[in-house]
Amino acid sequence: MGLKEKTQITIVFIPHHGGKTVSIRVPQWLLVCLGCFGVFLLLGLGLVTSGYINKFVDVSMLHKLQVENRILKDKLGEFAVKAGDLHKQIALFVNFDSKVRMMSGLKIIDPDIRQVGIGGPRPPETLPHEVSAKTASAISEVGGDLDRLAREAQLQSESFEELSRILQERQDMWNHIPSIQPTPGWVISDFGYRRDPFTGEMKMHEGIDIAAPSGTIIAAPANGVVKSVGSRGNYGLCLEVDHGYGIITRFAHCSLIRVSQGSRVSRGQVIALVGATGRATGPHLHYEVISNDKASNPVNYILSARMF
Repeated sequence: MGLKEKTQITIVFIPHHGGKTVSIRVPQWLLVCLGCFGVFLLLGLGLVTSGYINKFVDVSMLHKLQVENRILKDKLGEFAVKAGDLHKQIALFVNFDSKVRMMSGLKIIDPDIRQVGIGGPRPPETLPHEVSAKTASAISEVGGDLDRLAREAQLQSESFEELSRILQERQDMWNHIPSIQPTPGWVISDFGYRRDPFTGEMKMHEGIDIAAPSGTIIAAPANGVVKSVGSRGNYGLCLEVDHGYGIITRFAHCSLIRVSQGSRVSRGQVIALVGATGRATGPHLHYEVISNDKASNPVNYILSARMF
């Protein structure tokens, strides 16, 4: 066999249903070239297909990101509008807070103090470089608004807590300050110096005398605790109520006392009955108000004489 035959390959085609057999002699180098061409063709087709798929995925991802970006921009706009509405609500709260403080005799929070409490501008956020400057600015603005709202709400909450505490304290004080005439009747003797009806001497009268029929009810002029009950010399059957805040009321010449020492009483509650016990010229109530251990004019503590 010669060298030429060794470098050739014979391909025989045999029909399945008979017929003439066909033989083709192909050089070996041609088959090698065809094989290499097929491999390169497959590789090229794979690369093209892969690139197309990647490009399709990139386009799809880009479209998705664009949709998400549009939605985020819309949401940022909505947040900005809502933040503006909340600022208006806070402004209404501030106005209400100022009115309540003014009506309660409290100092109104100065606007400059509110600004200091709210704080300055928000430090810029560190965002990925892919975020556009416009979007970053919008995010920073909305974030700053939310921070400011949080500080405004906190400051206003603290103010309302202070108002609530002070008003409760003042309400409690009001409930314990004598403010009504304890028995219906007529003031027949005022607070101050007068002639003693028994001796004729000028003496300090540390209360007021209210004339009323014996057995007329005596009501507590404010909330308090019964300090003492019993007979007390010239005062006769006497009752004292401690109202707190340095204020004590005394009721003398009673015919009957309906409360006991240590019991709590409230404004308007019946605590005793008018009488003429002790040194008295007739049935009446001797009513005293002691403020910080000093006798005060009870008339100054009577806002209404018609409580019965």
